Amino acid sequence: MDIRLQGTFRLLSPLSHIGESISATSYLVQEPVIQPGGGVEQLFVYSGNAWRGQLRDLAAEYMLDALGGPRLPLDTFHMLFAGGRIGGEQSTNIEQARRMRRAIPLMAVWGGGVGNQILPGKLRVRNAYPLVEEALPVLPRQYHEAASRTRYADVTFEKSFSRMDDSRDARVADARLLAAPSAVSQGALMAPGDAPAGKAAKEPAPEQMRMTVELVAAGTVLATAIDVLDCSEVELGCLVSALHRFARSPHIGGQANRGHGLVELEYGLVRLDAAERVAEEFVIVEGDGLPPRLGAAASGAKAAYDAHLEEMYAAYLTENASEVRGLLGVAK
Repeated sequence: MDIRLQGTFRLLSPLSHIGESISATSYLVQEPVIQPGGGVEQLFVYSGNAWRGQLRDLAAEYMLDALGGPRLPLDTFHMLFAGGRIGGEQSTNIEQARRMRRAIPLMAVWGGGVGNQILPGKLRVRNAYPLVEEALPVLPRQYHEAASRTRYADVTFEKSFSRMDDSRDARVADARLLAAPSAVSQGALMAPGDAPAGKAAKEPAPEQMRMTVELVAAGTVLATAIDVLDCSEVELGCLVSALHRFARSPHIGGQANRGHGLVELEYGLVRLDAAERVAEEFVIVEGDGLPPRLGAAASGAKAAYDAHLEEMYAAYLTENASEVRGLLGVAK
């Protein structure tokens, strides 16, 4: 089946997705968008490649947990989490590629490099643009009305952070340092007579830094879509497993440790091979760390994939090196 997951991210906290840094200031990823009346606007875009890579990592974690958390050879680790690499003698093993795609749905969905072969994936992950007036040329028509009410200049801002020198904070330093803050600042670790006569010991420079980042404001909505081509129900379930794992901590972009990138995610499913393209509820991640709400299609697909993983796990535990064990390169 050919399907499209179409929906939105809604930011519950500011989003950081850095494109370049100049001195101590980091700026958002931006791309030019040609405007209908002429001219070009530079707009923030959340990279489809970043979202695709995050989903791949989550799908790999889900699968390996279901297999009992095996230790992987380095090449297998790279294959599952990063798509692998191309190298080795020039040869094509069609049967090995078929076995890999059949036994490991993740490789069928995301693709990757095995030896010197590239296994094409089935995902087409779009860039996510904010629902703002300047993004109308690249947004699906269903979002135009909402986007026309907001200007791009209103959804981005700059925020500064400081890293403080806690050795100057007596509440912390008195309890944690070998010497009191005043002694440390006066060079107490010097042996008597080390300091030049008549001169006070030089205080060390404070360990602190000021930095600024450009962010997308909380409340901003980003349009997101993923096409999944020629996929089985088990392969669709592999994608749902990644979204299910994402719901535990639904953050995108960077600096989640500073509270950035928390989102709500809503995907509807459109069957591209159906006579009438009507969206049905698929997955809703509400940003509270609870399991996502799954529509009928997503629930059935995940159940099929879980059953497949159970079969893989049974095969993995079987003596005499099962197909999955051999494909993953896991030692007996």
